[in-house]
Amino acid sequence: MTPPSEEPNLKMISCPNLDCKDFRKSGMGNISFVSEKETTGGITREFKCHTCGETFDKCIDLERDFKGKMKVVLESFKSPDLARLSILGVLIGLIGGLGAFLFHYLILAFKYIFFGATDTGTFLDTVLALPWYQRLLIPALGGLIIGPIITYFVREARGHGVPEVMEGVALRGGKIRARVAPLKALMSAICIGSGGSAGREGPIVQIGASFGSSLGQFLDLEPDRIKTLLAAGAAAGIAGTFNAPLAGVVFSMEVILRDIKKESFAPIVIAAVVGTSFANLLFGGRGPIFYIPSINIGPWDVLFLIGIGFAAAGVGLLFSNSLYKVEHLFEKIPFPEAIRPALGGLMLGALALSIPQVQATGYPVMTAALWNELPFYLVLILMFGKILSTCLSLGSGGSGGIFAPSLFIGSMMGSTYGKVVDFIAPNLTAGPSTYAVVGMAAVFAAASHAPLTAIVILFEMTGDPGVIILLMFPCIICTVIASHVQHRNIYTTKLLNRGIDIEAAEEKQKLRSIPVKNVMDTDLMRLVIYKKDTFKHANKKFTKTHHTQLPVLDNDTGEFMGMINYFDVLNRREELDRLVDFISPPMATVTEDDDLYHAFELLGNIEVEFIPVVDKENPDKLVGGISRRDILEEYYWITE
Repeated sequence: MTPPSEEPNLKMISCPNLDCKDFRKSGMGNISFVSEKETTGGITREFKCHTCGETFDKCIDLERDFKGKMKVVLESFKSPDLARLSILGVLIGLIGGLGAFLFHYLILAFKYIFFGATDTGTFLDTVLALPWYQRLLIPALGGLIIGPIITYFVREARGHGVPEVMEGVALRGGKIRARVAPLKALMSAICIGSGGSAGREGPIVQIGASFGSSLGQFLDLEPDRIKTLLAAGAAAGIAGTFNAPLAGVVFSMEVILRDIKKESFAPIVIAAVVGTSFANLLFGGRGPIFYIPSINIGPWDVLFLIGIGFAAAGVGLLFSNSLYKVEHLFEKIPFPEAIRPALGGLMLGALALSIPQVQATGYPVMTAALWNELPFYLVLILMFGKILSTCLSLGSGGSGGIFAPSLFIGSMMGSTYGKVVDFIAPNLTAGPSTYAVVGMAAVFAAASHAPLTAIVILFEMTGDPGVIILLMFPCIICTVIASHVQHRNIYTTKLLNRGIDIEAAEEKQKLRSIPVKNVMDTDLMRLVIYKKDTFKHANKKFTKTHHTQLPVLDNDTGEFMGMINYFDVLNRREELDRLVDFISPPMATVTEDDDLYHAFELLGNIEVEFIPVVDKENPDKLVGGISRRDILEEYYWITE
């Protein structure tokens, strides 16, 4: 007997012999498998019926059988529980880790194409060996390539990417176009590879989030599930890129979702861990991105750490505001939008002729600052130079992240601060190297208003748990100061400039996700006044409900007739007036399927406290009522 390639389900097979008493009766236990052979388009299996002794063949279409099974599997994921979401988290983690690996080498490939550089560590030396005119024109060439593509095909790839992901979460139920991921990767790799001053964090967040969102849309999941997968993709990208799974999780929660939900936590953690592990497997094992000197904090350092918190707040605000000021300046230049990145690249090239260290991500230069290998005048110049170069690259319409520039600016600021402190109080502080580490986290925290992400990612990028305590105080101080000076951060400012208030949008989205029927008052006996009721009875209803308007129904038909105002029936006398004379048409109505935000807007527009809820198919049928208080109680409950 030839064993089957896949165990057949004998209970689903019946005898085709017309003379057999078990003809067409499946599940009788009288069928056994005999053999199978491959045929064109499938497999032919031979079975035997033990009731009549006949043998017969069945042809199995393998492709159709496989598709059918896959369809069943996919259908099971369309209403996923936590276990299935976690399985999707594994898939997203694998793609995120692969994306981090491919994006890294895509950037290296363009560095080689544009400059001939074969390694990040030797990039600066390779650039310095080129003729001045090549160094001037290469960033412009990169801008000339990406400008038209971004302008005409994928506008989401413009800038640093994270605000677009936040917008997708707040306004579009987590939906991001699928083509964003490959084009964002390509545009950012060209921009960074041609010497643009930008980082990998924004692009990889958008790439991972785009895949997570596309997977959720493919499975036709609910918006909350799509948001979870989007955040899982972002976490996997961050984790795989920086070898920082904790930072990936915290970034997704603190910046992308701006919330922590237990339903989202497991898939995001799984995606981040898998993304890190898979990226490390592809990279061949990685250590920390930055190796730093040992940290020894003295009692005087506590005072100076408070000071660097204030300094970082100022530099973070300067960086964030300068970026968008320069963006507005480029928008006013009478140049076609598609050409502006080339102009920004040309200006960057001119700047880099004097300070070439500001090009690309600049990790080797940061490492030099962390080991106190750069003189005072140079770290001060590089701090302002990096702010300007990043503004030119991204403000002109280039593509890349702001995380690496923030670290660069912070390391130079911290080193500058540390050298000043060391000059004022020699041998009493931890030294410039320690303050360079603090500056990296603090400037990013001030610019992004994300102190927890800043603390965790610097811990994972250095591999030194001692930095956690060191960073806590300065990161919190600079975040408090920066958020007090201006409520917006470097991510939300981009959205505000487009007329999108992300926090207001999130609040609206919460109310838009809840139908009126979930909150409305359906106690008609308490709410309703009938047209034949007395004024005394009507006054009692108003006293019990505390509403200034109540619906009126016809005693005979039960039809909704309109509304009656408390002040119209107050102190009325039965012998002089009739209740029916004071009924007026409702100023507005809602149906059970309308959302709470729509109802809340109506209440505000017509300036009343209560509106009736009517049947969607029959507006003369009252089904309940909803008040401003009902909506506010629900809002406070879901936001606690």
